[in-house]
Amino acid sequence: MEDLLLNYLVHVCGKDAVAADVPLRQKTTFRIGGNAKYFVTVPDRNSLLKLLSALNFLEQRYYVIGMGANILADSRGYDGVIIKLGFAEITHNDEFIYADAGAKLGVVANYARDNGLSGLEWCVGIPATIGGACFMNCGAFGREMKDVVAMVDAIEDGGIVTLTNKQIGYGYRRSIFQDRAMIITGAYLKMTKGSREKIAADMKEILAKRSAHPKEPSAGSVFLRPYDGFYVGREIENLGYKGYKIGGAKVSESHANFIINDGGATSDDVLNLIAEIQAKVLEKTGVNLRHEIKLLNDDSYL
Repeated sequence: MEDLLLNYLVHVCGKDAVAADVPLRQKTTFRIGGNAKYFVTVPDRNSLLKLLSALNFLEQRYYVIGMGANILADSRGYDGVIIKLGFAEITHNDEFIYADAGAKLGVVANYARDNGLSGLEWCVGIPATIGGACFMNCGAFGREMKDVVAMVDAIEDGGIVTLTNKQIGYGYRRSIFQDRAMIITGAYLKMTKGSREKIAADMKEILAKRSAHPKEPSAGSVFLRPYDGFYVGREIENLGYKGYKIGGAKVSESHANFIINDGGATSDDVLNLIAEIQAKVLEKTGVNLRHEIKLLNDDSYL
């Protein structure tokens, strides 16, 4: 079965696109994770359709990643196929941008700026692909992907479907894609025309604000905001957790809603630290914090 799977991966995606026993710590911003059985970069939609059909037929687990920025990979590894989308074309027509799922969000934002299209200034500096951003409804500084997404193309049940913004059911870090076996392949983004100079200035301002975020390896903000007016980082800091460590996992001293890899952190270190903070915040405030980090382990499917 292993020889069959490997040969099919190579047949569909090409020899140079397939690697075995790839350390996931090299593929995630947390720099945590054991080896994946296979790591495949898919060159186009047709190859992705063929690949998914084969993986489902062979009952092989798989997981699609973008830039690995919102993921905690299990230190014990992943006994399946990690898929990275290698198609990343960006085009536009009037005020609409179409971006393939593999396109980096920052690259799309720069493309918009260069073409005098406003609406993505807030996302500059976010380490995500279009696919991951639409999946998570990522956001910053009061803006979210739902504010610009018009439609999204995705693979479901072996075919391409197109969902409107309303059908996607966007919420706070939520989308329908998190509940159904769908793989995003691209998105239509509705922009507005603007001054290149003003867009560039706004992006520069956003990057300056981001400079306060931790520079160490992390997966970004850990906990979701439970309600408006509850500042997670402040509450964690008030409980004395800034700088607190379990193993190599540490609450950032610059922003308490970030857990950083302080060197040699394991996935269990991070999960234990998350659990301890959740328990303490619940005890002191009555609020049950939920984390937004996706766990990549042998129970993970897409």
